[in-house]
Amino acid sequence: MQRAEYKRINVWGLKVRYVEAGEGPLVLLLHGLADSLLSWYCNIDALADAGYRVIAPDLPGFGDSDKPDHLEYDPNSAAEFVYDFSQSLGIERFSLVGSSTGGLISGLFALVHPEMVEKMVLVGSGGFGQRVTWLDRVISIPVLGNIAYQPLVNEKVGITKCLFHCPPDILEELLPEMNRMDQLPGARTAVLRSIRSSITLRGVRKDGYILERLKGSEVPLMTIWGAEDKIIPVRHTEDVRRELPHSIVQVIPECGHWPQMEKPLVFNTLLIYFLDGENPQPGQQAS
Repeated sequence: MQRAEYKRINVWGLKVRYVEAGEGPLVLLLHGLADSLLSWYCNIDALADAGYRVIAPDLPGFGDSDKPDHLEYDPNSAAEFVYDFSQSLGIERFSLVGSSTGGLISGLFALVHPEMVEKMVLVGSGGFGQRVTWLDRVISIPVLGNIAYQPLVNEKVGITKCLFHCPPDILEELLPEMNRMDQLPGARTAVLRSIRSSITLRGVRKDGYILERLKGSEVPLMTIWGAEDKIIPVRHTEDVRRELPHSIVQVIPECGHWPQMEKPLVFNTLLIYFLDGENPQPGQQAS
């Protein structure tokens, strides 16, 4: 992220950290649960070099943004935050790229504000069905989840590496900063509330499904999945292909939940082609 400039802005009375890079059509990147803008470390410069203006925030509760105790940290509230964040920056139209829970937030935003979304890319996204990792299901249970989710313990056992099929070299460089942010005051509460707002022991709550609702969306859509995703399984692509046949579905082989970091060259190529309008055919698999 050599081209990225770190900035802060007040939204909802909260101090929100974000990075900005490049000039041109705007691309807004939304990270996932227990995550931060660092998940886009391998993508921001590539987008800026391709002629795009890139903005990536730490959503409230995560990264180095404020973590107030009064927020529920649910996806719908996060989508409302994205609107107010964009208005505070004076941006009216952009492409949305969301990873994991950030994908669900992106989808919810596009359903309410389609006129603001040029194109949308959902990466290993939530909201496409009930299936989700058992760890998230366990964390959704009061008391038991509080025991299961301990950032300091998770750091020692290396649970972050479960996001990848083969952890990339860059992860070792980023892990200390990722672990620092996970252990900030209020971060653990934000994760627990966020999971419990949309997940139960059975999986994702039905009111968090966006697949059926996206059938009526006219926003051009591409979904990207890692073929070895252990967090939100790649089987969801079968539903996307069936229900949204005019969208583009890309599956990256030998890749986990964060293709943007594990396979950045493939991911960046797919993303930039889509944003440029030079799209592979729907259903084509990445290589």
